[in-house]
Amino acid sequence: MPPASAAAVAAERAPTFEDLLENRSKQLQATAAQVDQVRFQSLLAKHEKRERKVASDIEAELTRLKDLSRFTWPTKGGVASGFGMRKHPILGSMRLHNGADIGGACGNPIYATQSGTVTRANFSRSAGNNVRIDHGRIKGKNVETSYLHMSKYAVSAGQSVTKGDVIGYVGTTGLSTACHLHLALYENGKGADPVPYLVKD
Repeated sequence: MPPASAAAVAAERAPTFEDLLENRSKQLQATAAQVDQVRFQSLLAKHEKRERKVASDIEAELTRLKDLSRFTWPTKGGVASGFGMRKHPILGSMRLHNGADIGGACGNPIYATQSGTVTRANFSRSAGNNVRIDHGRIKGKNVETSYLHMSKYAVSAGQSVTKGDVIGYVGTTGLSTACHLHLALYENGKGADPVPYLVKD
């Protein structure tokens, strides 16, 4: 067979308009695929970043909630008289002891058991110098603590306090027979035993 002429070879290899369109279409598809891949990777990276942020926020919130449910011990000394019915040491009648008496020397610092806002810091005939702190909602309940019979208090109503802040000093003011802290706790306004909340360092 005689070799093909140069003109014939050129004619065979010359791309048609349709060929050019097809090639261009393939190039555009390839470019689009690359762009889609880059966009996908970018969106994936943003999604993963958001997921990590959400996970971090959840972990921080769980830590915060765990910390909220762990109250620090308010002053030196152990529980001398717990929550429950007892004979009042001064009045002599049986009545609910609405809190826990924690023994200690007069003048020992008293610490906020948990962060919150001071709602009361004053003197009354029964409670003596006393402080009340609203800790907000903890495990679905509004929790407050009261600190009674202080020699003096070191905070004022409306003040924000952090767990461990000194809020006053052990005393024996009000209806009290000796230096101690009477710690009361309220769940939704109702008296409850404070000891289960406390963690002794």
